[in-house]
Amino acid sequence: MSSPASSTPTPSLERCARSLHLADGTFVAASPAAAAVYGAAPEALVGRRLQHLVAPEDVPAAESALDEAMRSSDAVSFVVRLRGGNDAPRRIEIVAHAEGGAAGERRLCCTARDAAAGARAIAEHEQLSSRAEEMGRRLERLIASVPGIVWEIWFADDPSRQRVSFVSERALALSGYTPEEWLSAPDFWTKITHPDDRRAADASGALATTGSASVQSRWLTKDGRLLWVETQMRALCNDDGSLAGYCGVTLDITASKRAEQEQARLREEIIASQARLLAELSTPLIPLSDGVIAMPLIGSIDRARAERVVETLLHGISASSARTAILDITGVPTVDTQVADALLKAARGVQLLGAEIVLTGIGPEVARTLVALGVELTGIVTRGTLQDGIRYAASASTTRGARSVA
Repeated sequence: MSSPASSTPTPSLERCARSLHLADGTFVAASPAAAAVYGAAPEALVGRRLQHLVAPEDVPAAESALDEAMRSSDAVSFVVRLRGGNDAPRRIEIVAHAEGGAAGERRLCCTARDAAAGARAIAEHEQLSSRAEEMGRRLERLIASVPGIVWEIWFADDPSRQRVSFVSERALALSGYTPEEWLSAPDFWTKITHPDDRRAADASGALATTGSASVQSRWLTKDGRLLWVETQMRALCNDDGSLAGYCGVTLDITASKRAEQEQARLREEIIASQARLLAELSTPLIPLSDGVIAMPLIGSIDRARAERVVETLLHGISASSARTAILDITGVPTVDTQVADALLKAARGVQLLGAEIVLTGIGPEVARTLVALGVELTGIVTRGTLQDGIRYAASASTTRGARSVA
């Protein structure tokens, strides 16, 4: 692939016969293509006058054109018919121009081709030109419809390999810089990229390895905005496979980035809320009556949950001014050292707050485990079931009420 350049198609030289003539039109030399154009071998043409090959009615026009070419510094083009047999005369187009110094030394150089082929070449040229113009308009429409900046970097245009060779008009709306400003500086891309993102935005390694790359970075626009952009790019290669440049499209993804950040924030809030809810569910505190609260525990208790049990229970007693706290472990499948330690911490904390703790749900297996662990439950009221614990708390509350009245 090479850098785009405009050119005008020319007829194939294989269809043209080139020849050298004296001033009177005599052939001095002719190219091999003369056989197809004039109908005679090149060697057979040498020594003959061009006028002898032309139909009699076109000889005056041919001589006049040749004379004009000898006198003029410009090329002269004319069309004549060739002498023929029974077939219709064939028309050829000849372009003649003079070369040499003095008048006696000047020679005529002629290029001849079939006029029909020339007409076809002109028609093909016009058709190709029309198609090229339409393709150009179509490309402009497509580029204008892209919701981002279309750009190209051709290394041949700048040895530094950083100067932008083409950038679409949307560069102004997106970056605040005109296309002319984009094309002016070799390091313009680096200039508008946020300093913290310049290393991440360098995709030369991926382009050299895979031929394509996609990077996200932040831009500092001319009017002070900070944009998130995503650049999709691919390598441009020469015919020999060597790297010739890059091309790509850069899109504004600021809105989607903000949406991602908002979603991330919401996810964090949801996770935190769920964690709080799970913590509350794992250590539920239930007010039973004035001065009595209960905490039924279900499931395994690890270190983190044990700490929450103590914290929740003490906070609940302090907030409700409860005089009795029932801690029910009926639903705890295993009582080990960690659970026992949590129970003792809870009991000591409750007692320090001036309240009484009632431990319920201690069955035979749990009792044997506590004894085996050497857990000292002195000062802790124990009951077999939660219902027994509630009855005890109600009775204790009544007793305290009677003493208060007395």
